Amino acid sequence: MIRIIVVDDEFPTRQELASLLLNIKDVEIVAECSLGQEALDFLQKDTADLIYLDIEMPQINGIETAKIIKSTIKNPPEIVFATGFDQFAVTAFELNALDYILKPYTQERILASIMRYRNLKRQLSEKKSSSEYLKFPIWHNEKMILLNAETEISLIKSEQQRILVFSEKGVFEINTPLKELEQKLKGHGFLRTHKCYIVNINKVREVVPWFNDTFVLTLENCSQKDIPVSRHYIQEFKKYVNL
Repeated sequence: MIRIIVVDDEFPTRQELASLLLNIKDVEIVAECSLGQEALDFLQKDTADLIYLDIEMPQINGIETAKIIKSTIKNPPEIVFATGFDQFAVTAFELNALDYILKPYTQERILASIMRYRNLKRQLSEKKSSSEYLKFPIWHNEKMILLNAETEISLIKSEQQRILVFSEKGVFEINTPLKELEQKLKGHGFLRTHKCYIVNINKVREVVPWFNDTFVLTLENCSQKDIPVSRHYIQEFKKYVNL
């Protein structure tokens, strides 16, 4: 069960966010707060896994609340900023926030933030048995490029008998079959979602319901749009992300 605090000085918005969160499996709202100080008081005596923080609030704004949480709480929750303003995104990044969500909220966007939390915890658990990231070598322009699979690769795609790797350093073509790559990346946060796609689940930004009980995914910093989750892989995908 994921223990969540929702902080927003506007009651209707706070209720809406709490309602969207409670539509997701294994989520528990442990506190609803109208002020940042109320959340701080709660965390002094109890714990939470995740806190959704509005930014523009009276007395202590969300940014200052997050700084206090980071500096004073022994086991601080992961922070998701949930706000109507996009100009604080850089500050949120500097505070190592888990996510930054803009109003108006949608169920898909809230679900994506929960998935990000679950994937973070899964990766941390997997790292306990491994001291380093999986190295992913790629030959390009007569030299080898070593990628950190979990952090630098978003997607691997089969297209017209070519295997394409979408990474932060560009899109590369390799010769390794998709099935072999699927086995190599198993246990490192990657999941087959379609006969032509392997996805880094931690890079999923949005999950959109599609036809015939399938989904379409949007990935973070990836030029490939609308990644399908086909019916053949839908149950494994749901199980993996606890849908």
